[in-house]
Amino acid sequence: MATLSEAAPVQVEQSGLSLSTFAAFQSRPFSLLWANTFSFSLSQAVQQFTFVWLALQLSGTGQAIGLISFALGLPVLVFGLHAGVLADRLDRRILLFASQFAGIAITAVAAVLVWAGAIDTTLTFVLALLLGTSVAFGQPVRAAILPSLVPPERLLNAVTLMGLGLNVSQMVGAAVSGAVIALGGVGAAFAAQTVLLTLGLVALLPLRVPKVMAAPKRNMMVELREGLAFVANHPGIRTLMIVLLATALVMAGTFTALLPKIARDDLGVGAFAAAMLFAAMGVGMLMSSLLLASFSRLERAGLYFLITLVIGGALNLGLGLAPWYTLAVGIMFITGWNAGFFVNLNMTLVQAHTPQVVMGRVMSIYTLCMAGGVPLGALLAGVMTDVIGAREWFAICGFALMLLGIAVIVTQPALRRMGSAAHPLTSA
Repeated sequence: MATLSEAAPVQVEQSGLSLSTFAAFQSRPFSLLWANTFSFSLSQAVQQFTFVWLALQLSGTGQAIGLISFALGLPVLVFGLHAGVLADRLDRRILLFASQFAGIAITAVAAVLVWAGAIDTTLTFVLALLLGTSVAFGQPVRAAILPSLVPPERLLNAVTLMGLGLNVSQMVGAAVSGAVIALGGVGAAFAAQTVLLTLGLVALLPLRVPKVMAAPKRNMMVELREGLAFVANHPGIRTLMIVLLATALVMAGTFTALLPKIARDDLGVGAFAAAMLFAAMGVGMLMSSLLLASFSRLERAGLYFLITLVIGGALNLGLGLAPWYTLAVGIMFITGWNAGFFVNLNMTLVQAHTPQVVMGRVMSIYTLCMAGGVPLGALLAGVMTDVIGAREWFAICGFALMLLGIAVIVTQPALRRMGSAAHPLTSA
């Protein structure tokens, strides 16, 4: 075991714009993982919109939309932490293959059921649960693999480029889902997801993933407690996880569940125009991700992350009150610009300060906080929509997000001071 005196020397880099915006793509394994993640994220963007639109067609009530969105995210709550333990125990490549095959099978069955006219709210709920389970076991693995494919000095660049692919997929996926539903119906949208997941599977074939855990396997609960203990004992990461969970509960679930309903019922637009709201957000995220990818490191990345939280709350408040579709499109573009920094910075902060030996478990906790709160938030949003209205609840959640960001900036110096790269001595 290396001592502190044997640790590698500190590498000092200049912060600021760099010509190496796409430097991480020099790693072939990273490029393959990026291609797989892009196709998966594109499928996810189509999936989320398709399920919500199907719920609108089958029922149209806020509760139905909330239940379907809850079903998509519930498996992360149930299986997310255990998926992280498996990511540190088993061959991560095999886990990715298994989750990808499951997603292909489920979306294909969903397409057949819709085309056969055999779909109803109960079956939609079951399909959402099954598809959410495949995501729960696959997503932490993708996140855990990433830091092992690039050198530490390129982690911010790699995370941002991965986020860039996510942003592009959200932009393209929203347009694809709206267009496919408008032209061929919901069944065609599920079939499109099957094709996208199959293409992503092809990228996995040549991928080789480094093995990072040589310790003997122990009781799963013991390993799980180690991951939880690491998060609990790191003041910056602990606070970050709490913030992400609160954000998912307050806003992410609301955003996913209610925006299509607001677009249809309050702004008076159809499926394609509603999808364009998400596309506008994707354009903004793409632009900010390209900018962030040009930075080699950020010394106070934690503070910048918290600032985006406050700005995001203000934008969501404005979006909930927007009376016109064109204004909503503009707000969504700015929201995307801000979200590009929010998503990429929080992922970089966690991965930069987490050792590889517990990366799978920590990323499962991260996924649980980011995605696990979404179904609960969506369920609450569905109920509150029927009580006070979708736009009103959306605005209330935006205001709550602003207050959360301000409170954390004032009270949590450990997170404010975290940089985008860990100090080598601290890592050792």
